[in-house]
Amino acid sequence: MQTGWVGSGLRVFGWPNLNEQHGWTSLVVTPDSIPSRTRPGCWRRPGCRAVNAAGFEMVTSMTPEEAEKQGYMPFGDGGADNSTNPRPRVYTHGPCASPVAARFVVPCHDWRATEQGDAIRRKLVETALEVLRVEGFVVLENLMAPEDVAPLEAEAKWYLENVQDGFIPQPLRANRSQLHLPYAMPWASDWLICHDLVLELVASYVHNDLAGGRTQDEQQGSLVQWLISGAKLDWFRKPEWGPKGGELLDEPPTGCTDVGTANDIGPWLGRVLVTKTPPGSEPQRHHRDINFPGPSAQLTVQVALTPLSANNGPLGYVPGSHCMATPGYEVVANPPLGSLVLYDSFTEHHGIENHSPQDRLAMYYEFETRGVFGGYTDIHFGEKAAMHTLAFRSAVDPDLRRWVACVGGST
Repeated sequence: MQTGWVGSGLRVFGWPNLNEQHGWTSLVVTPDSIPSRTRPGCWRRPGCRAVNAAGFEMVTSMTPEEAEKQGYMPFGDGGADNSTNPRPRVYTHGPCASPVAARFVVPCHDWRATEQGDAIRRKLVETALEVLRVEGFVVLENLMAPEDVAPLEAEAKWYLENVQDGFIPQPLRANRSQLHLPYAMPWASDWLICHDLVLELVASYVHNDLAGGRTQDEQQGSLVQWLISGAKLDWFRKPEWGPKGGELLDEPPTGCTDVGTANDIGPWLGRVLVTKTPPGSEPQRHHRDINFPGPSAQLTVQVALTPLSANNGPLGYVPGSHCMATPGYEVVANPPLGSLVLYDSFTEHHGIENHSPQDRLAMYYEFETRGVFGGYTDIHFGEKAAMHTLAFRSAVDPDLRRWVACVGGST
């Protein structure tokens, strides 16, 4: 990979012959538009216990090659669900679609046929936000044109098969893998990462700033108070649970999100990734992507690149689990191409088995508040990936923060 200064801008993506042979466009962003926050990562060998300044224990980080040489497997049990009594499933689409799952789906085809400010769009925003708040996830059916999304699968396959220096694939539970996407076309397209409906929902939903400036013990104690108060999302909007000033807020420790600034609240873009679920992959164990600081602190967007079916690796969600509900079943979201799924990272979920003969590919990007512990270092996905993360943020955050101000979430 070639990077370097070009005129007054930084060429953040410049593989030789990439434009001509693969149709990707190098993007140039000015140096002033990229915050200089990249810090050295924390790469440690197994057996070394390290706790960051907020009290969170850091996980071991190494390249897949190093792990293979030492005989270590990520997720020691493989992360597969071997339960003999799995939850019953209901499906949102396809031959197995259930009327029970219909309430988790918001048809969004009309979004593309109306103008901003139209009453139809306002109703779609209100409906989707209500489903997200109550259930912890929402399926935005047919929000994007299928013909726009369909070519992305081949682009993702090429990218995964031609990993460049500075980018490191990382293993996930139950044989999945993940790789940071480059800040380049088509992944940097406005219609894909700056969609107005998505950004408005993010700005309206993500308002848990409890992690900002608080230690693990402080967050844990606060979550206990949230639970005994009734586990309502609006609890996090109270001023006393906003960011706590101090060094942990000014400089979030390694492993905690350093998005935004100490003077702002609400969501910012995190990372932009592609995930591969190979044929034969088992179902994952149910999990939450984050535990602290609870719900409405991180929201993940899934854009399926491979058309989803009931058993080619879609995700199953436990509705209401972001607010500690236990309905006794899970909802498998397998909508048609062009649909998005937004889910609270505190919502319990897992990847379903892939019984198809092909990889299931999906794009994920997340939005989060400052200080949330995810365990990632700046260079978790590689030193070059860190630079592309900042480039994505420089492109998305200005639009997102305008929405935050619009819905009244900024200070």
